Amino acid sequence: MPAKGFKRYNPKTKAAIIEAALAARKDGKTWAGAFQAAKGAGYNGSLGGLDQMVRNAGRKAPGRLGQPPGKVQAPDAPGGIPGIEAFIEKIVKDRVRAALDKAIADLKRARGL
Repeated sequence: MPAKGFKRYNPKTKAAIIEAALAARKDGKTWAGAFQAAKGAGYNGSLGGLDQMVRNAGRKAPGRLGQPPGKVQAPDAPGGIPGIEAFIEKIVKDRVRAALDKAIADLKRARGL
């Protein structure tokens, strides 16, 4: 449910508001100047709301910044290994290798080699 006082603009008005704000910013005006231009195009919200409207207008769909919507990507683990599974596999291999190297060294030392 929209917040009290929340108003949706029809697509034509919203496009005019965004265009007016972007044109003002392109002309070197501050956000306050862009706010005045948007008010002239029919905007009646706050400066912060205008900023959010303009920034969200460039997005194709909701989602995390820098990622296509709907695609979840695991962060890269230390050492450039992508994904948590590969990271865990590397830790296990390193620990097994260290344990085997220690066991081999102990056996060589016990045999006197």
